[in-house]
Amino acid sequence: MSLHNMKIENRLERAISILKQLISYPVIGGESNLSISRYIEDIFKQHGVDYHHVYNETGDKVSLHCRLGPPSNGGIILSGHMDVVPAEGQPWTRQAFDMSRDQNRLYGRGTTDMKGFLACCLALLPDMIEAPLQRPIYLAFSYDEEIGCLAGPALASNILKTYTEKPAYAIIGEPTSMITCTSGKGIGVFTTHVKSSAAHSSEIRTSVSAINEATLLIQWLNNTMERLLTKSNLDHRFDPPHTTVHVGTIHGGTAVNIVADSCTFQWDVRNIPSDDIHQILKSFSLFCSERVAINSTDNPEFSIHTEAKFPVVVPLDTPMDARITTKVNEWTNTSTPSSVSFGTEAGQFAEVGFQAVICGPGNMEQGHRADEYIEIEQIEECISMLNNIIMSHCKS
Repeated sequence: MSLHNMKIENRLERAISILKQLISYPVIGGESNLSISRYIEDIFKQHGVDYHHVYNETGDKVSLHCRLGPPSNGGIILSGHMDVVPAEGQPWTRQAFDMSRDQNRLYGRGTTDMKGFLACCLALLPDMIEAPLQRPIYLAFSYDEEIGCLAGPALASNILKTYTEKPAYAIIGEPTSMITCTSGKGIGVFTTHVKSSAAHSSEIRTSVSAINEATLLIQWLNNTMERLLTKSNLDHRFDPPHTTVHVGTIHGGTAVNIVADSCTFQWDVRNIPSDDIHQILKSFSLFCSERVAINSTDNPEFSIHTEAKFPVVVPLDTPMDARITTKVNEWTNTSTPSSVSFGTEAGQFAEVGFQAVICGPGNMEQGHRADEYIEIEQIEECISMLNNIIMSHCKS
């Protein structure tokens, strides 16, 4: 084996070893991530890398970021999240948090989404340190991405505040099969509560059923999606090529012979970049106000209240001819950029001024499922991209 091939093999085995350790930390979105962050901090310390914390208000969750190379403008951020979705309740045939290997696959919760990318970044940390970088490379790892990209805005903003220079680009390493993705949908998740007063079911004509009113609101949401689904408003970068509005749960009523005094339903909007979730929510609120005005005269207790589960996650819409797109295409040998229909932190990084794309190992078809896995070949391709980034940043 040549020295070059040995180096490649060492990087791969290092990445797999680190990935196994990352998988062993069962940090679910919403939980404290200090255990996995300390493991990553230990790797930084072993290599003498200065790093920075971005804590939440209670101090039990933290994002990390660091800079490799000189404090010059034009660097690139490599970013991913440390949390995963739950494995409980899924029909796993393997240990979810004890990574296993089967021929060309690595199994475990988070292998694809998205600890595989983090492992590759950490495995190439020695290469970044040894390389004569002319422009910096930043590593940025967040928490609570899986419950609404909660840490992304603070992490991106803190990077701007911490360093005297300004990074130009960001790659969010969500699983895209190592294809450059320049656009992604935004997402908003909401809970709507309808309150009324109970009555005998025989009085339905003179009472206000919270369930009946909820169905009117749900129909309004369905009609809104249909209105948005016009030919002139389709964005064929996405599948489906339009904004979706979906009601996922509904709960209400106490008995079949009682007019329901409450009904609650949860719904989400996944918007293409040309549609605005805030505008949809504003129109929905106006319709809710109309229903309250109609019903509250005879039923003063009637009310409708909607709350967001988390702040709206903005979509990503990086131009196909943007410099970051061209560069990542070169580094990954991608000919035609693609899009993702799930929410990511990429739009949040773009919102503060970084040209951003989504590109990482694995396929989301394997993410969030029982027996989640990543192909070892995807790890190899990610290592190759990172190596290309390192070499390109050694040139002035």
